[in-house]
Amino acid sequence: MKSEKCAGFIQLVFFDDSMGEIVTLGGAGFVTQAEDDAAWENVPTFEGVSNFMADRMDSSRDIYDDKPVSAETCERLMGKPIATLIREGRAMLTASLSELGCRPMKYPACAAVL
Repeated sequence: MKSEKCAGFIQLVFFDDSMGEIVTLGGAGFVTQAEDDAAWENVPTFEGVSNFMADRMDSSRDIYDDKPVSAETCERLMGKPIATLIREGRAMLTASLSELGCRPMKYPACAAVL
């Protein structure tokens, strides 16, 4: 079976200020540039301050655009309540860090400076 390479991706993230974490909530890949462009246009920009962000990524998963989004937009796009998305995202982050032999720490960027 041939696997098609995605032209682009949209990733939803939550910036958890209280824990100092960036939690991935989910996302999607798009086979054609036209699909990617249409999907990005369908993500409404939140007018105001938000801890939720949509990242637009190229085929190499490098972020080249982003926009603030609401929790409701994340729920609509992912089809789950925001609390569930955050809980699942935190579990994936913890598992990823464990695979690397790391443990989560509060404000890791600050710890590197100290």
